[in-house]
Amino acid sequence: MALIRVIATVTGVAIFGMLLGAAFGWAAATIAPSFFSSIIPWKNIEPVGFATVLGAFGGVICGGGLGAFALILEAISSWRKRVKEG
Repeated sequence: MALIRVIATVTGVAIFGMLLGAAFGWAAATIAPSFFSSIIPWKNIEPVGFATVLGAFGGVICGGGLGAFALILEAISSWRKRVKEG
């Protein structure tokens, strides 16, 4: 695996996760803003913005982890293939 491909894969999946997480956070806060206003420790922050940022952060973490896990599986698969071929 080329280093550029590894970086591009993890970065791309993390950005995609960020977009999905932000969309989910925005939708959840739009539907139930009172839920997010009750868990925000600072009362002068808008619940929709807080949920969007929180969702984006969680999406980056989960997406980056998923991309790294996919690369680990690919590395194990190619290693097993080389071992099997001799």
